[in-house]
Amino acid sequence: MNRFALIVFLVVCISGCGSGQLDEDIREQADVLFRGGRYFQALSLYEDLCARAPEYDSALQYRLAETAVLASQAERSRNYRQRAFTALDVLSHNPGECDSLSIGQLWRRLGWEMARDNDSLQAYEAFGRAVAIAPSLTQVFEEEWLLRGKFASVHLASVAAVSDSIKGTSAEDSLLRLAAETHIVELDRIPLVRTDLRGEVLFTRARLIRFTIGREADELAVLTELDRMGLIDPGSRQRRMEILLLLSDNDIASGDIALARERLLEIWGSSFTGVRVEAALKLGLMAEGAGDPVDALMWYNRACQVAPGLSSGASMEAAARRDSLRYLVTP
Repeated sequence: MNRFALIVFLVVCISGCGSGQLDEDIREQADVLFRGGRYFQALSLYEDLCARAPEYDSALQYRLAETAVLASQAERSRNYRQRAFTALDVLSHNPGECDSLSIGQLWRRLGWEMARDNDSLQAYEAFGRAVAIAPSLTQVFEEEWLLRGKFASVHLASVAAVSDSIKGTSAEDSLLRLAAETHIVELDRIPLVRTDLRGEVLFTRARLIRFTIGREADELAVLTELDRMGLIDPGSRQRRMEILLLLSDNDIASGDIALARERLLEIWGSSFTGVRVEAALKLGLMAEGAGDPVDALMWYNRACQVAPGLSSGASMEAAARRDSLRYLVTP
């Protein structure tokens, strides 16, 4: 039945039947179209039925949402995806006797349709709504967790719902930290057997960890694994050196000099000038503290030679200590 014939059919029904009979006829026609796979035509009829219904009918709303999702998959249209989102939103707020898992699966299918259209924000929302109404889906989500994590790692302020009134405050930091921790937990649910996703999971995890506090060792482990896999980028490699430098301070404070020296030597072997200067200075300070002025002078000289024109605090301190030790070491 084409669109014109359908309109004629409805006009005849309206002229010859009461509203109750009309609704039954429209429902029958919508069901016929649904069973025939003509979802975009059935969708309009189900929407009309829901609008005309004297009271909310969860079963009818479910059929509307299901039809809208199927139409969005068949037509690949943003219009149908938005209509599906609206129908599912209404259904999720008042599911009635409908099976929550079935509703969750509809959200999941809609999420992938949105992801295929590069609408990451709504895909993120759809997957979140899926597990909210059907928690058992957490056991089967894999790539969905990764998509949510990747989106959050780039748009964390949006995900955390940070308002303009609290930007730049400790409240913003708390919200960002909570959102980051939430998505790190989601990433941890992805099975290790999904080795095809491992690189992206690690990279996403590394970006999220930066918003947390006191997890430098975890971030180092993630970046080290990325480095071993050959997937680390220059920015992340420099970040790894910065973490090594930070952790070396903790090692020195706790008395683990051997581990601190190992970390600092690795930094010295890198190609990042700023952290190399700081590493050389710390190695010189460690040697000086151990009563070895010759070794200390060597490291101070190296710190100054790495970047002769560098005017950082570390380079200036290394130069000052070098000059003072020369009188003690040089015959």
